[in-house]
Order: sequence, then C-alpha cells, then structure tokens
Amino acid sequence: MITVAGGDSHVWGSELADSPHGGPAGYSRRTFTALLSTENYVCAAYPGIGNIEIAKRIMDACDIIQVDRFVIVCWTWPSRDNQIDSDQTIINLQEYLVQHNIPYLFTCVDNCIITNHTKIAHSNWYMFPQGTKEGETHTPRGFYQWAVENKYNIGVDGHPLEHAHRDATILIKEKFNELVKKHY
Repeated sequence: MITVAGGDSHVWGSELADSPHGGPAGYSRRTFTALLSTENYVCAAYPGIGNIEIAKRIMDACDIIQVDRFVIVCWTWPSRDNQIDSDQTIINLQEYLVQHNIPYLFTCVDNCIITNHTKIAHSNWYMFPQGTKEGETHTPRGFYQWAVENKYNIGVDGHPLEHAHRDATILIKEKFNELVKKHY
C-alpha cells in the first residue's frame, strides 16, 4: 500500500530538520502523515497552497499511482482559496476517492474548515481532542490549533516541530489503522 499525503506546509514539513528547502523532494519524512505510513509514501503536499490545489494534487497523484493507495489529507484554511468555506472542494475530492475505491482519512490545520454539510463523510475525519483549559478551543481541533494550544515547539515561521508531529501520529494512528484495515 502506498500512502499519498496532501496538504500545505504542515504536511510538507516546513521547518522540520530533514526538510531543508521547498524544492522537489524537499519534503520531510518526520510529519505525522509520513510517520503513519508504513514504508511507501508519496507527498503531494506543498507549502502555501490552498484546498483547491491540495485536492488537485491528490487526484493527480492517485491517477499516476495505480496500485493500492491510502490518502491522508490535512486541509488548510479556506481563505487561501478566497472562500468562506471549502465544502465543495472537500466533497469533490471525497467523491473522487469513493468512485476510485481509494480509502482516505481527512484532518485539518484549523477547525474553521469544519461545517455540518450533510455530504461530508465525517466518519473519515480525525479531529484532535478539544482543549480543556481556559483560552483553548473547546471543540475538536485541527493539527495546528492542537499543537499551539498544547505549547509544542513552533518554528520561527509558525510550524509545529517534530515533537508535535510524533505525538499527533500517536493520536491519529488508531483511526488510520481502522480505515486501512477496513479496506485492505
């Protein structure tokens, strides 16, 4: 099985020690998406892109890879696409993956992307646990919110560093394994 990961700089691994640049193959193998992968990993993420581009890059990668695939997407802020929400982009990718019988797991950097749209299969999402302290988000959170609010080390450009990715992997692993086992 090949794990195909999509997202922005958080999935690319900007500011992680093994990602020294933003060029081709400059992505990190220390992100939570890479750490979830058993061995075969394709990173379709790229720093600074929006959700429309994330979905397009995932579909392009899946069209090229014709063996067993599992897709992980960490959606970014809708504002990168100048949209209020990214529901239609999420639904379009979800429908593509279902039509091609490709199992998937979605998460996000910030819970602002979450809506109650009835066509979104929330059972294929992992949301980070809600905060319990004053000043924290008291609804399920995205990766970035969770890392910042739990005071993980953050790089100078605002990205959670290795420790946050390792702990995120531990949190997501059960949901990842459940969805993989369901299909393979």
